[in-house]
Parts: sequence; C-alpha cells; structure tokens
Amino acid sequence: MCLSDKTKLSDRHVLNFHIKAPYFQALNNAPIPVFIIREDGRFLLMNHAFQTATGYSPESIPTIEAWTEHLKGNSDDNVANRFANLFEPHKIVAPFRVKVSTADDKSLVWELFNAPLGQTVDGHRMVISIASDVTTTNVDHQRSLEDVKNRLEQEVTKRTKDLNTTILALEKEIAERKRMSDALTRSQERLTEMSRRTLYLLEADRRTVSKELHDSIGASLAAIKFSLEEKEMKRFEAHGCLDDSLEQEIAYLLATIKETKRISAYLRPTTLDDLGLMATVQWYLRQFQRMYGNIQINYKAEISEDDVPESMKIIIYRIIQEGLSNAEKHSEASSVRLHMKFEDGGHAISLFIEDDGRGFDVAEVLSTKDPLSGYGLTAMRERCEVFGGSFNIESRIGQGTKINAVLPIK
Repeated sequence: MCLSDKTKLSDRHVLNFHIKAPYFQALNNAPIPVFIIREDGRFLLMNHAFQTATGYSPESIPTIEAWTEHLKGNSDDNVANRFANLFEPHKIVAPFRVKVSTADDKSLVWELFNAPLGQTVDGHRMVISIASDVTTTNVDHQRSLEDVKNRLEQEVTKRTKDLNTTILALEKEIAERKRMSDALTRSQERLTEMSRRTLYLLEADRRTVSKELHDSIGASLAAIKFSLEEKEMKRFEAHGCLDDSLEQEIAYLLATIKETKRISAYLRPTTLDDLGLMATVQWYLRQFQRMYGNIQINYKAEISEDDVPESMKIIIYRIIQEGLSNAEKHSEASSVRLHMKFEDGGHAISLFIEDDGRGFDVAEVLSTKDPLSGYGLTAMRERCEVFGGSFNIESRIGQGTKINAVLPIK
C-alpha cells in the first residue's frame, strides 16, 4: 500500500484496524483517484490512480499544505479551508471542484466526493475523498460559457448599434422638429410683421386717396359748385335769362372725371380686366414715360397674353409697378430694362427689371425699422412667395439694381 514515509507505524495499524485489507487494497487499486486524509491535514492514503494522474508520490505530498504547494490549487479553490470543513461535526459538505496542476504542468479539474471514515485510535477523524476528473466537462462548460459570452457580446453590440442608430434618428428628428419650430416661429413673426406693415400701408394708401380726393376731385367739384352758384345768381337777377356759357363748368367736369380715372387706375387699372396684362403693361409704360421722360424704358416680352394665368396677372403688374416706382423715386436711373420670358422649360415666367441707377445696400434697407422703408421690396418678395415663386434682388452702391421674380405656372 502507498503510504507517506512520515506516516507512523501506529497510523498504519490504525488504518488497517478500520479498513480491512481487501477493501484497503481495492481502494489503492481503484481506477480513479482516491485518498484518505486525517483531521490534522496528513494524508493516510494516496492511491495509484492519484499518483498516476498527478505525477506526484505520497512522499511529495504528505499534507494539505504540500497539496497547495505542489498541486498549485487555485486560490479561489481555498483547498485547505474546504478540507477543514469536511471535519466539522454534523455538517453535510456537498461535492466541490478543485484545480490540480500535475508534475508535467498539465491542468486538471477534479470534482471531489467526500465521506467521513471514522476515527483513529488516538481520536483523529478521517475522511475519504474520491476524485472524478471533469476536466473535459469543465472545458466544454467553459467553451459553452464562452459561446454564451460571445453571443451576449454580439447581442449587446447589435443592441448598442441599434440603440445608437435610434439615438441618432431621434437626434435628427429633434433637430428637424427644432428647425421646423424655428421656421414656424420665424414665419409667424414674419406674418405678424407683414400684417403690421399691410395695415400701415393700407392706412397710408387711405390717407393718400383721401388727400387726392380732397385736394383734387374735391377742389374741382367745389369750383364747379361755386361757378354754378354764381351763374344761378346772375340768372335770378336777370329774371331767368342767362347769356353766360357753361363751357368752363364742363371743362371742370372733364378734368374731374380724368382725375377720378387716374385714382381708379392707381388702385386697380380697369384695362387689366378688360384688355389683359400685356395691354395694361403697355399702357402703364406709356403713362410712366409721359410722366418721367428722363427715364428710358427698354421693354421686351417673350410671352403672350394666353401664357399668363389669370391669378398671376395682377402679381406681375404690381411687381412692374413697384419696380419702376422704386427706380423713379430712389435710383436716379437714366434707363430701365424690363424683360418677361419663360423659364424652367416653360413651367415658370421670369420677370427681370434692371436699372443703371445709384444702387443701395439691400441688407441695410430691409433691416431698417421704418415700416415703409423697403416695403416695396418686401411686398414684391411676399407676392412672389405667396404664389409659390422666388424673388431675388441684387444691388450695390454705384452699380444699379437687378430684380428677378420667377413665378410658377400652375
């Protein structure tokens, strides 16, 4: 039998006393590692299978301390404490696993099944341990755990990627909503400003019309009234006879009618409804040339009356009216070029107005707080945008002004 040299003869006798020779021989020759350990940590038996598996003899591992030193039990195994627990009275110890390093540096994993074996004659308790080599099972378990770990890592990576994608999408959506909110806020502010300017302009137009009605038509009608009253007095004094002609009153009436038509045309030219856009533009240019002969108008139209939708005609007319009015009032231009043509493959009409005047700083004019300063430019832009078109203005001091309005044909 394989006993440690340090095992005393009395120990052998004790061992033989408790385990009959046939059983002892069976344990020693068992095909799996078997060992018997005494309460003080000394091995009483280390069978052939134990020695073959580890490459160590009983002399090399006489105690648990030697086990820890030579078999290099992992600190996590806590071999000494686990074996010490085996000797606790009335304590059931479940099988446990330990890592074993063999003499040729191989790593094994043993699962130990333990049972009490009574006491020696001197009162030391004994425990028998049977080892089951679960190295392969442990490796498979480790591989399984590794596979699970890898799958979890892949799943975490995928979920993280999906989460990042979702976060990016949410960030884009938040940014888009913020952009839309800012655009809506700007649009509301712009509508508020446009409403304010529109009301201001309406009041200004009303004051202008009121002044012209009072100063022009009102004065003419008053003159006619006074003239007729004077002649009525003369007729009364002459007992119903009146030799004076009404030629002067008729002239007053004709002038008043003409002034009324002028004011009406300013508000909305009747020719636009009766004759159409092209004739109205020609009429307006003649009127403009007659009033401001110092400005030469170069007009070219590459579109016909039927090409222009009805809803677009008043917009084109107002832009031309405002553009030429600005050229006359502010630019000190000597010539203005007006050009109408198709654009975007016939799906839009382009209106181009260019003067050779003194030019101006566009940003400065549009940013001024004066409600009427730059109103014409803003009104032209808003007319285009309401119709779904675009409006662009280029101007530099000393280099004239270019206006281009593009309106889609709907």
